[in-house]
Amino acid sequence: MQTTSSLWEVLCRDFESERQVSRAQDCCEISKKFLSAARLVLRPDSARMGDALEIVGDVFQAAGEYVDAARYFEEARETAERLGALSSQARLSAKLGLLFERLDRHEEAIQRTREAVSLYESQRDFSQHALLLNHLGGIHRHLGDPAEAAQDYTHALEAATRMHGHNHPETATALNNLGVARMECQQYDEAESLHMQALGIREKTFGPMHPEVAQSMANLGVVYHAVGKYDQARAYYHGASQIYRSFRAEDDPELQNLQNNIAALPDHA
Repeated sequence: MQTTSSLWEVLCRDFESERQVSRAQDCCEISKKFLSAARLVLRPDSARMGDALEIVGDVFQAAGEYVDAARYFEEARETAERLGALSSQARLSAKLGLLFERLDRHEEAIQRTREAVSLYESQRDFSQHALLLNHLGGIHRHLGDPAEAAQDYTHALEAATRMHGHNHPETATALNNLGVARMECQQYDEAESLHMQALGIREKTFGPMHPEVAQSMANLGVVYHAVGKYDQARAYYHGASQIYRSFRAEDDPELQNLQNNIAALPDHA
């Protein structure tokens, strides 16, 4: 007589074999059959049932079926919560935060992302902190609240610095994001300083001709444009354009945006 463990192993093996030779949409149907079979052999509040739900959620997410993916992840998260499996609950809350943002369910995205941050903190696991806090800041910016976003990005910068030090690309990302939020709050001096720091790290890490270097230069151009330092704005806009042209087509949105910014500068500047 087969044990639950061996039945689970057979289910997983058969599911993986079918999935490898199937299209994305077919994988969704295969995964639903896998889940139905799993429900027959696994206890509802077992770690493996949570694993099965997360596996199916991953398949639906990969297929772009975000509503269904969120439903499976939420059931898996609830299972992890009942089991007291904090690591699984944190991971699933983080996945749900990203999915809910894609679905424009912003309040749920904020709730689940904050939950993930809190759960990781409770386990002294700071590996995902900067990523999650940057995501949270992005939601608040999207909702038109740059002051709240700046708080999130400040915490993200602290987390990135604690985890990686002062000269790491993750730290530069947090500096960049905080600089954008400060710019939107019209805190121009601080925005300039943050973007300069990000630019220095990125040039040192990636070299002078890299898209992230171009991003920092473009953001500095925006700051100088806002405060009327048009010569400096033009120089940074042109520098960013030159880098982007090395990697992207002329109709690229970033290049188009830079060209529009340059065109908006006063002719005499």
